[in-house]
Amino acid sequence: MHLGIVLPTFRTGTSPARIREVAETAEELGFTSVWALEHFVGPVDGPEVYQVVLDPLVTLSWIAGWTERIQLATGVVMLPLHNPFQLAKKATTLQALSGGRFNLGVGMGWYEPEFELMQVPFAGRGERADDALRAMRALWSGETSCEGTYWHFDDAIQLPKPEPHPQIWIGGDSKRAVRRAVEFGDVWFPSNRSTPEDVKEAKAVQPDLPIVPMVAGTSTIDSMLEAGAEGAVVWVEEEFNEVTVMRQLAARYL
Repeated sequence: MHLGIVLPTFRTGTSPARIREVAETAEELGFTSVWALEHFVGPVDGPEVYQVVLDPLVTLSWIAGWTERIQLATGVVMLPLHNPFQLAKKATTLQALSGGRFNLGVGMGWYEPEFELMQVPFAGRGERADDALRAMRALWSGETSCEGTYWHFDDAIQLPKPEPHPQIWIGGDSKRAVRRAVEFGDVWFPSNRSTPEDVKEAKAVQPDLPIVPMVAGTSTIDSMLEAGAEGAVVWVEEEFNEVTVMRQLAARYL
């Protein structure tokens, strides 16, 4: 069973000490992975989660230096807001420095004001992300050319190649997200808005596709597993203490 925990890298109460405590406890208890989310900028009067957030790749690089076993994952980066050549290089670097423990969770983004503030078109973001995934996988494989509508290259190479490739976890709750996971990814990573019925429906169509949903709290983990999920990544709600919740989860599932 894959059991992950979302790191407290967001909201007003975030701090290096708190993040370190959660990551160290996760490794000590035998959790599979720790996750850091991404947002860049939000409106002044918008939700706090879009305003108070640490960069996930920088944070996970820091954690890689003092952990040994636990997997490090982005949950998720907003892929249409990234240049895929830069993101591929950062992922390769983190994979090398962590000893092959990095999973790249990607999402298409749904909060349109963030796209507007960053002056990136909201429309067509799925197609641009597909092109980005295609280009990143080509770069990681050592290919020297890649065709695409939005992102493409010819007579170019990016080294060193990551060994192994970072797993790509495709976030999103739509049927297109499931198809994208089959085409470009390794795992479908539905958000905490997904239901056991969503997992069951996806498994009926793609029985070999690993599915590890994010869940808010702990109440739906059993039903997700019964529906066919291979594990869960737990988002601890603000009113609860992460370490307390993690010890309860470890006693039950690990």
